[in-house]
Amino acid sequence: MYKKLILAAVLAAVTILAACGDDRSDKEVVVDAFDSLLEAESYESTSELDFELNGDMNDPMFDQASAMLNDFEFKVDQVYDANQQLQEAVIHFSGSMPPLTLDVEVPFLQNLETQTMYIQTDSIVENLGMFFPLPEEAAGKLLEINLEDLEDLEGEAPEFDQQEMEQRMQQLLADFFEQKDESDFSSDGDEYTVSFNEDDFVYLVEAFMNEFDDLITDEELAMVEQDLDEAVAELSEVMNIEQLDFSVVVDGDQLEQDSFVMDLLLEDPDSDESVKIYLAGHTTYSNFNEDVEFTIDPDNEEILDFEELEQMMMEAMMQGF
Repeated sequence: MYKKLILAAVLAAVTILAACGDDRSDKEVVVDAFDSLLEAESYESTSELDFELNGDMNDPMFDQASAMLNDFEFKVDQVYDANQQLQEAVIHFSGSMPPLTLDVEVPFLQNLETQTMYIQTDSIVENLGMFFPLPEEAAGKLLEINLEDLEDLEGEAPEFDQQEMEQRMQQLLADFFEQKDESDFSSDGDEYTVSFNEDDFVYLVEAFMNEFDDLITDEELAMVEQDLDEAVAELSEVMNIEQLDFSVVVDGDQLEQDSFVMDLLLEDPDSDESVKIYLAGHTTYSNFNEDVEFTIDPDNEEILDFEELEQMMMEAMMQGF
């Protein structure tokens, strides 16, 4: 059950991350800023995430696993242009899995109109080739994945649109701010803070699950719904919010930065086990509704389609990997 509680906590936090002479109230400023993000034709952003997991558990593997997770660093750079129907992201993550050290950078471009994704392979082959049958000849290419073809392979798996998902997450957070009381908002200069409590946290967990139930199959949804009510009820019983702060920096109607800090303590009343989750995120936005540049150009790079990669991996496995 702790795994479910940790997942629920991270999902709510990922939802906050993804948001995330004026006579307007502090609440109106925050809501307007998120509306401007939803309506933006283009922008760039950089997000950083800090995660720490500590606890007193009877599982001997917990300390080793948590130490490995705590060592990882995570960062995402994004570029979005609605007119070109393009979204580019570079995912950076680094850390150690003794005796190995990873430093992975995965740039990818999604064409939202054709539902095609392009992924640069260099860092994947270099860092993950020892775990998967990824031959050296796969490096230096641009992996092309047709997302509609993947849906066909997965049968009835629902359609996944990265940009649509982000917009829905941002809208979910904007709606959440809209229903909060004015007294939950405060400001200091151009920085605005929104106060959260335990009820807000549970609300976001449930709202996230309800909003994105179409991203999983009916069979998976039935399994989730079977445990969701029980998990949320247990979460309320064992969770102590030690810190939950969310703040934004606003210039006019434009959202320049959003940050959050979440510090949770989960204590099992029936045992001496406890888990402490610390999650901090920070996103900086720029170039709203201005020209943005994309670094990946499929027209001028060597394309590797998914079937070719599968064939390469099959041959590598037959040769002993």
